[in-house]
Amino acid sequence: MTTLMMTMTITQPVFPRLSRPDARVVRQLARYGVVGVLGTAVSALLYLVFRTWWDAVPANLAALVLSTVASTEANRRFTFPGMAADRRREYVQNAGTVAFYAVYSSTVLLVLGAVVTDPTALQESSAVAMASVLGGVVRFVVLRNWVFGSRAAVPGSST
Repeated sequence: MTTLMMTMTITQPVFPRLSRPDARVVRQLARYGVVGVLGTAVSALLYLVFRTWWDAVPANLAALVLSTVASTEANRRFTFPGMAADRRREYVQNAGTVAFYAVYSSTVLLVLGAVVTDPTALQESSAVAMASVLGGVVRFVVLRNWVFGSRAAVPGSST
C-alpha cells in the first residue's frame, strides 16, 4: 500500500515585532511624567490663586505662562540632563506651548462654562488639568526630539 503524504503548511499571521523600548527613553518619559504632574499641580494652584482676583481666562493664561517656563526648566535639569539644548528652539517651544494651551485650555473653560451653570474655580482648574494630558504627550516628543535632542545642538546652544 502506497501512502501519499501531503505536506500542509500552516501560516501564522505576521505581526510586526515591536522593538524593546530604549531604557533611556523610558526613564525620560517617567521623569517627564513627574515634572508634568508637578507642573500641572503648580498651574492649578496658581490658577486658583489668580482666580480670586481675575476671571477664568486671564487667571488661566497667567498660570499657564508661569508654569510653562518653570516646567521647561525642570525638564532641562531633570528629564533631559546633559542633553544639548538650542535656546532659540526652547523659546519657540515655550511660546508654542503657551499659545497652544492658551487656546486649548481657554476653549475648555468656555465649554465648561456653557455646559455647567456657574462652575466653581476648582471645577475649572480640574477641567484644565485633565485636558492638559493630551498636550503633554505632544510636548514630550517636541522637547525630546527638537529642543533637547542631539540634533538640537547648533552653534549658540547650551547644555
